[in-house]
Amino acid sequence: MDPRMREDYTEMLLAENGEARCTVVIAEEAGQKVREAAEDFRALLQRMSGAHCRIVTENDAPADGLVLIGPSRLTTEMGLETPSGYPDNERVLLRRQGNRLALLGNDDGAYTGTQFAVTMLFERLGCGWYCPDPLWQVIPHKETVSVGYLDIDHRPAFISRYNNVLRFHPEVGRRWYLGGDRRISGHGFPFMVPRDENFEKHPEWFCMIDGKRNPFVDWWQYCYSNEELPRVFAEKICEKFEQDPTLVQYSIALNDGWYHGWCECDMCRQMGTPSETVILFANEIARLVGKRFPKHKLTFLAYFPTYHPPTHPMEVEPNVEVMFCKEADMFLPVDKGPDNGYHQRYRFQQSKNTYPAPWKENFETWNRRAKFQHIAIWDWYCIAAARPEWKDIPWVQGDVATRNNRYWRDHGVEYVYNDQGPLPSFFEDAESYPLRFPLWHVAAKSWWDKDLTGSDILMDDCKKLYGGAADLMFAYYSCLADIAAHSTAFSIAWHPPAPDELYTPEAVARIDEIMELVETRLSRQEEAVQKRLRIQCDLWKKAKAVIRERGWETDGDEPDKKETTEKKDNSLQEKEADPV
Repeated sequence: MDPRMREDYTEMLLAENGEARCTVVIAEEAGQKVREAAEDFRALLQRMSGAHCRIVTENDAPADGLVLIGPSRLTTEMGLETPSGYPDNERVLLRRQGNRLALLGNDDGAYTGTQFAVTMLFERLGCGWYCPDPLWQVIPHKETVSVGYLDIDHRPAFISRYNNVLRFHPEVGRRWYLGGDRRISGHGFPFMVPRDENFEKHPEWFCMIDGKRNPFVDWWQYCYSNEELPRVFAEKICEKFEQDPTLVQYSIALNDGWYHGWCECDMCRQMGTPSETVILFANEIARLVGKRFPKHKLTFLAYFPTYHPPTHPMEVEPNVEVMFCKEADMFLPVDKGPDNGYHQRYRFQQSKNTYPAPWKENFETWNRRAKFQHIAIWDWYCIAAARPEWKDIPWVQGDVATRNNRYWRDHGVEYVYNDQGPLPSFFEDAESYPLRFPLWHVAAKSWWDKDLTGSDILMDDCKKLYGGAADLMFAYYSCLADIAAHSTAFSIAWHPPAPDELYTPEAVARIDEIMELVETRLSRQEEAVQKRLRIQCDLWKKAKAVIRERGWETDGDEPDKKETTEKKDNSLQEKEADPV
């Protein structure tokens, strides 16, 4: 064996007895992202061990104990290629070689790969970040901090990973590896060509209804056969790309709505179904944008009226992306079917839609008839949006979330957007993390690492957060996930069932048994763990009270099934991918 290889299996000391045993080294010309990552490494090591290490440039590097942050002459000497290129080339490298530890990643464009490399190392050393509140951020104290064999060359499972955690709490989102290629999601058209500003000058751009141009109705569309309109949209999209080089995609999702509000002019009628219309219109814009930005993507939604696939095979421009909205059961895996999704067997008070085929079948038919080079998914994690009582009730997907991500990856999906809190309109905010991190964190980590299961992620979370009660808390989250995964209650997209339909008396009894055992271990834990466990016990008690009030414990009467007021999903409005 090469002597250098033997050294890699020994421990390289980073700190011992409060003294630094390493020096952080950056390149002379290191950029801001690398410098911030180096400061982050130093701060985390100090919090963990009490040791304060130096940060020097490569020309002042000592002989031993080097932590190389970002690319430099010294990482080149180690044979490490500097990750570069934006977009579609996100990459992180962690390598131990003798007395050198290299942490670097692609920092081009919107990427923060070097920062992710630092986070990956400290996660392996026992750290975890679950909430903006410091109580839920775990930095273990260690007298000795060291690294043994380490050789990671990582590319994320999905090219873009944005949600409201990164948008509103970027300090948490970046620890969850959120980021990647910058994108816009949602209904972008009405923002580019507003009806109030353009109808008087260009009524021909807007829908004809009952023989008159009239977009001033509840749900309206443009006149997608208009020859001038693609040029108008293309010019505005190109302006956005020119203004922001990190933005590599834009949403060309049609205006929101059901089945009415579509243009009834003769030319639009000839374009075909809504799905056929959107493909033809998207192709027109994409050809124009592609002349100036051939690698940028334009995304339309397969959603509500465009849920149905084209009736015949259609050619799609290579820079057109489809984002399928997961109009399927909130709880079950998408590949557990075929009975999963809006279709003729289901009737929902909240929706005007009745679809002829379940979601999985519909999704796969779409992809047979239109050969997309780029596919994305919109999923709804906003469980309280249509039923506010869910804001106080846990929802854990666990292995269902990672199973869905595997299914989507296997079918060519490059990007998943979860519409979720913390967002006031979803009745979730910074205070919701203790209840919701098992949902949000599992999704985020599996976007980053395709090999992790929901159980892997939750078990690691529990070990870091709950000390001697880790096994019981893992049993709690696993029980919640199992109850959801075997639900027989009807749910769809962002419309969950009533809480008592999921959490039946039998299900609540299962959870109670676990949480009663958790309470017996409280006094044996260190102070921070006790506080976290008490919070989780109190959250479950609050959830039970809501379930009883809303459902099965009503003085022996039949459950009070309160219908949700019919409302339209406004959660697909244009969403700026950049959280900053």
